This record gives sequence, C-alpha cells and structure tokens, in this order.
Amino acid sequence: MSTLRNVAMATGFALFMCSSAAVADDPIRIGAIAPLSGPAANLGVSMKQAFEIVAKEVNAAGGVEIDGKRRTVSFLFEDSQGKPEVGLAAAQKLLTRDNVDAIYHSLVASSVALAVMELAPSFPDKLFLSGQNVSIQIARKIAADPKKYANVWKPGWNSDAYAATVAGLLASLETDAKVDVGGKTVAFIVEDTDFGASNQDDILKALTAAGWKSAGVEVVPVGNSDFYPQLAKLTAAKPDVVVSVFTAANSGIALVKQIKERGLKFLHIAVPYGNYTEFMAGAGPEKNGLLSAPLIYDPVNNPAHRDFAERLKTQLNVRISQDHALGYCIGSIMIDALNRAKTLEFEKLNAAMAATDFKCMLGRWVFDPKTHSPRMGAEYLALPASQIQNGEHRAIWPATAATSAYQAP
Repeated sequence: MSTLRNVAMATGFALFMCSSAAVADDPIRIGAIAPLSGPAANLGVSMKQAFEIVAKEVNAAGGVEIDGKRRTVSFLFEDSQGKPEVGLAAAQKLLTRDNVDAIYHSLVASSVALAVMELAPSFPDKLFLSGQNVSIQIARKIAADPKKYANVWKPGWNSDAYAATVAGLLASLETDAKVDVGGKTVAFIVEDTDFGASNQDDILKALTAAGWKSAGVEVVPVGNSDFYPQLAKLTAAKPDVVVSVFTAANSGIALVKQIKERGLKFLHIAVPYGNYTEFMAGAGPEKNGLLSAPLIYDPVNNPAHRDFAERLKTQLNVRISQDHALGYCIGSIMIDALNRAKTLEFEKLNAAMAATDFKCMLGRWVFDPKTHSPRMGAEYLALPASQIQNGEHRAIWPATAATSAYQAP
C-alpha cells in the first residue's frame, strides 16, 4: 500500500460507512514537538499541517482499532522554537500533564531530538519517535545503549546518507559528465547546529576517502543572511566545490545571491534547503545551476508525488513541499504500527514498530534493528541529487532516478 490513505481504507473502510457513534470517544493522543516559530518554522509548520491531514484521513476512515474498539487519533503539538531547552519543557508537558500515549519528540532540529531522547528511559512505556532529524549521533546513541533507548525510533535517515549522495554525485560528475574538479578541494559553509556539524563531518569523511581535501569550514548562526565575510575567505581559498548546509531557507537565498553578485565560480551543493518551497520562491534566477541533495520529493516528474501535492493543496491551499511529504509519511508510520499492534500495550506496540515495512510515496520504511533508523538504498529509501535547471529541479544522480543530464552553469 503506497499511502496512509490506503492503510486506513484497508483497516477501516466498513466503519467509514457507519455513524461516528461507532468510534469510541477516547482519542489516541500523540504528542509532537516542532519549531512552529523561529528560523526553521517553515519546516515545522509544514510537518504539522501534514500530520493533521494524517489524523483527518485516519479518523474519516473510522479511526484505529485498539483492544477491540475503534478510536480516533489526535496529535498534540508544542513549539520547540528549534531550541533544546524549549523542546525539553514541551516534552515534559506532553508526557506528564497531557499524558500522551506516544510522542514525536522532535520533528525538526537534531539538537532538540538529542536532548529530549534523554527522557525516554524515564518513560519506558512510551514510544519516542523523531521526525526528519538526520544527525547520526541519534542513531549512534541508540546503537551504543540499546536497553536505554529501546523505545526510541528514528524515521529520518542519517547524515551519512547525505554524505553518500554528495560523494556519489561528485564521482559521477567527474567520471560520467567529465566535469573538471580541479585539485579536488572542498569548502563548507554550515549552520551552527548538530545538523550542520554532523553533515559537514560525514560529507568530508566520504570525500576524503575519495581523494578530496578540505579548503576550510565556515560556521554561521541559524538564519544568517550576511555571507560576505565567508565569501571573502572562499575567494582566497579558491575551492573547487562548496557544500552549504542550512535548515533556514533565507540563508540559502542570501548565499546564492551573494555568490552570484561576487561572480564566484565553483560547484555549489545545497544540503538540504535547495528543495524548500521558500528557497525556490525567493532565490530568483540565481538558483539556476545549483546542485542539491536530496530530491526525494519531485511533483514535477513523479506522478505519485504530483497526485499527493494536488490532493493536499485542495485542503491546505498552500504550495506542497518536501516537508509536507515527509510529515505525511513519518506521521503515517505511527498509524501503521498502531494498526498492526491493535493495542497501546508498550511491548506489542514497540514490536510492531520494529517490524515496520511501510510503503509511502517517498519510499519504503524498514528499520535497522541496531540503530532504529531506516534502511537506505534503491529497495528502501533513496536520496537522489538534483540540479536546478530553468527554475525547476531535475534529478541527475543516480542514473536510475535521473530525469536530466548535468548542465554546466
């Protein structure tokens, strides 16, 4: 089944035809923490909107069967502002005062996820799921202490998956597209977060193994929009490739415009903001030629993604982004586990999460038993790379996902 809508129909279609009285007036309460304000609010709000669509569809199809009774699903949201201390306070409220049955402890911001997951041992009968957080440190902590974090799951891929995409893309450009990569030097401009640091570290390790050398790392605050000091250093260093890592779209917009203004020439790879709706809308023609990772959501060329975008747009009246798609799939994972467990009893629900084999329009979610992270690859989740050509993303790597060839700027 490709979407939660199919799952819900399969488990509750008969109830859809019945009166709402057939559903117990005792909703399953699932907490969710996201940045609903601050620099990354665009991501958090999009995820929240998608989660609300998930609940709406499940409830319209009759809810979820728990211990022989149909129950609706309710997501309770709290704002983390992208700050660990705020996220911790929000989690305490959801877990104690609101007494949620399970919690998405950070939909965005790995720093928040890393902080809040430390509460998991104090609530051993609650499932903790993160969202699109990619810091590999989350997975490493789970693998290093499986007993302590037995109830923590990570639906978002790890930062080493971005690294594999960047390394694969550059290898392909060098060997297949015959792009001159000069002395194979790479510089980084990354935001001052766990997300930025873990991606920079993993990408540099992957590229070093392929013969690349570092030309420097510049760290900037989240939401930074003045890159002239960093670009002055790049002018002197003359790297062949620059990798920028931001979660704030305004940073990406400012950077590509200032690179163009200064007339700098290098391959530029954006992680992951290149796909953000706000970036695409605000970056203007300066974004053309930009390389981007990942392109997991492609409503222009993928019919399933296009159908999803059209369906949600009629309900939300906004441009549907990758974050909506991720939110829909990640929110659906919990519903899928509940449908299979048919209980909130922790051991059975945790076992159902471990046995997840869930197909959504973005890919197939199967968890690695050691890291509780999704398996990656063509059979599971794949992270293609793209280039913005004539104002639109076109997948250029790997060849199996490509919808266009690389075009020199």
